[in-house]
Amino acid sequence: MHSFWQRLNAIFFYTLSVLGFLSFAAAGTTFWHRAEPRVSVSLNKILLRKIAGQGHDQAILTLAIDADLRSVFNWNVKQLFVYITAEYETEANTLNQVIVWDQIVSEPEHAWIRSSSVANKYSLTDQGYGLRGNNVTLAVNWNVVPSTGLLSLQHEYAAVHSFLMPEEYSTESSAKHQ
Repeated sequence: MHSFWQRLNAIFFYTLSVLGFLSFAAAGTTFWHRAEPRVSVSLNKILLRKIAGQGHDQAILTLAIDADLRSVFNWNVKQLFVYITAEYETEANTLNQVIVWDQIVSEPEHAWIRSSSVANKYSLTDQGYGLRGNNVTLAVNWNVVPSTGLLSLQHEYAAVHSFLMPEEYSTESSAKHQ
C-alpha cells in the first residue's frame, strides 16, 4: 500500500511531466513562424577622442535607426532585446564587437523603433588606440525572449552600415561646431 505522500508525489510529477510536454508542443508551433523585419541603421555624426590617461580611444556616435520588428512578435514572444553592435578589426583582435545602443521591447506596438538622431548609450571604446582610421560596421541584432522555449539570437546583416573612423581626434571646440 502506498502512503499519502507517495501518491501526492506521483500525481505532482505526472502533472509536471504533462505540463512540460504541453509547453514543448506549444513552443514547437512557432517553429514555422517567419518574420520579415525591416531594419536600417546609419551614422549621423562621430566624435572621436583619445583618452590618454586611460590608454584608449573613445567614439561617441549619433545614429539614425529605423527598425520595424513588429513581424517578429507572435503569441510566444515575451519581449525583444534589441541592440546595435559596432564591429571592427585591430591588430590585436580579429573581431571586436561592442554594443553601443540597446532597448527592450515588450509590446508589438512598440516594436517599430524610429529615431533620426539618437546618441549611443554606451561609448565605443577600444582597448588601445585602434579606432582612429579604422573601418567600423554597425549591425542591428535582437534576442527573442519567448514565454516558453529557447532563447534565439537574430540579426539583419543585410542592412549593416559601414563607415571609416576619422584619422584625427576631435577637439572639444571642434566637436561643438559639428
